[in-house]
Amino acid sequence: MGDASVRVSNLGKCYRTSKPPSPWQQIAAKFRKPAASKPANEIWALKDVSFALERGTILGVIGPNGAGKTTLLKILARVTLPTEGRVVGRGTVAPLLELGAGLQPDMTARENIAMYMTWNGLPQADVERRTDEIVSFAEIEEFIDTPLKRFSNGMYVRLAFSMAINMQPDILLADEILAVGDLTFQERCLQRVEEAGAAGMTVFFVSHDMAAIQRLCTRVILLNAGQLVLDGDPETVVNHYEQAAWTMAPGGAKRGKKGRHANEHGEILSVRLMSADDREIGVARHEEELQLRVTFSVLTAGITARAIVLMNARGVVAFRTAQPADITVPEPGIFAIRVRIPARLLADTIYTVKVGILLVKDGEQSTIAMDNALVFRVYAEHDKGDKSLLTLYHGSSMSGVVMPELEWDVARERDIVMVPEGR
Repeated sequence: MGDASVRVSNLGKCYRTSKPPSPWQQIAAKFRKPAASKPANEIWALKDVSFALERGTILGVIGPNGAGKTTLLKILARVTLPTEGRVVGRGTVAPLLELGAGLQPDMTARENIAMYMTWNGLPQADVERRTDEIVSFAEIEEFIDTPLKRFSNGMYVRLAFSMAINMQPDILLADEILAVGDLTFQERCLQRVEEAGAAGMTVFFVSHDMAAIQRLCTRVILLNAGQLVLDGDPETVVNHYEQAAWTMAPGGAKRGKKGRHANEHGEILSVRLMSADDREIGVARHEEELQLRVTFSVLTAGITARAIVLMNARGVVAFRTAQPADITVPEPGIFAIRVRIPARLLADTIYTVKVGILLVKDGEQSTIAMDNALVFRVYAEHDKGDKSLLTLYHGSSMSGVVMPELEWDVARERDIVMVPEGR
């Protein structure tokens, strides 16, 4: 593979989405001419993706939800097998694909670190030194002998990142992992990755934070609908993505395409999770204000539109919110709606967003909707408060879908007079 650290050649991953044909369907198929197009039950998460990276490259991987970013990293991590093509890598690989993946919740942080180092073949002489480095970077000195099931999500991710980066792998795979934690920890992570790249580590960095992509990465690839759209310097690729993003709605929706998200009057183009300062993000902190940005087109003049957003978590509707007033559209155009979600409202769990828009023309109603428009996770940093709250927040019976910060009041009503026993 020459001097390349990683070489990806004609990589493809196909998923089947429906049941296999019944015996009667198989018999009927024998009397039909073979179809020239691909089967309707096949979805290509990646298709014909090729690139090569030199050692020390920090590669940003960007694109809309469903573009194939996580699928690419799972193949590189050997979690998922490709349908076609091949990947050749040189050296050890440390994947950070999912919060807490591979960690054992009933074991302490110290035991998990020892197990991780054993898996990676670290010499016993280095175990104690590396353990101290991992614990110090993760800032969990007080919790080193605490079972991980008592950890907050922020502590989990700090430990996971610290273990991966301090093993000094040749290739690091980071999927939105640096977007978690407080701003100070994020900055330390970015600095550490920059240092690792300068020292020769090859890094795959998936993020919706375009500012971090442009600051950190030496090269960026843009994926959409499983295909590599653009490969180049960060500024060029990020600018192209931001200008064209409204055409990259999940499923590759394009103007004029019909489905639940589109009809003859309009179309939902994209749904994005944004920070309070208008950065697109993939994960969020409980402590920060968020925005949902819905972009849609109206193709018919003289129509009124009203949007509704539903947030689902743990199998229930966490809440729903509707636009307070109709939009009157005298001429066709593209519109963007922002829904602000206050800080300290969402619990630390995974949310799925459904968006619907009611369109009314001459008294006749129609609806366009996107059921799984956006999936994101919220993290809460409980470990900064009382240690006893860790168990309270993360006990299975206490899990919820919202966690608002409400006003509390305590008042002493009366004294209790204790009567000695025997009187």
